[in-house]
Amino acid sequence: MLSYDTALEELIGDDVFALAAETEEHSGTEAVKEETVNPVLPTGSDIVYAVIFFFALWAALKFVLLPPVQKVRAERAAKIAAARDAADNASADMGSAQADYDSALAGARAEAASILDAARADADAHRSQVMGAAEAEVAELRTAAVAEIERARTQAIGSLSRDVAQVAASAASTVIGRVVEPELAQRIADRSLQGGGA
Repeated sequence: MLSYDTALEELIGDDVFALAAETEEHSGTEAVKEETVNPVLPTGSDIVYAVIFFFALWAALKFVLLPPVQKVRAERAAKIAAARDAADNASADMGSAQADYDSALAGARAEAASILDAARADADAHRSQVMGAAEAEVAELRTAAVAEIERARTQAIGSLSRDVAQVAASAASTVIGRVVEPELAQRIADRSLQGGGA
């Protein structure tokens, strides 16, 4: 398409008015063509290209891009399920370990109680034995002390009896004026001391 100035130079001597009319007519039809084209509505070739690219993109997503994503999701779901199973197993193991611990603790408490009861019984038996031995020893010492006291008393009484008999014989001899036999004085002193002791 020739511009207006170029056409004027080529057509020197032609009818300028005819050229101006043609130019106006030509610009009017282009304006009508430009007004009839709607940029929002696609043309036939645009629809064909859109369908081709849509199916190409769909095929790329479905067969190329989506399988690795699905594989990763499946692996992640498998790991989560395995972790959940491991947690459940650990929880069950912990429950059984807690039960074992509780039963072992109850057994240990029962054993400690039986050991404590046996120790108390042994201590009571030992205490009874020691107390019996101590009481027997005290009884022996008391018997020995009583015997010693009795022996000392007997010795003291015997000694006193002789002394009393001598004093009595001497006093009686002085009072009576004659000699009193010591055996007679001894018998009287023994009778008198025994009666006083009884």
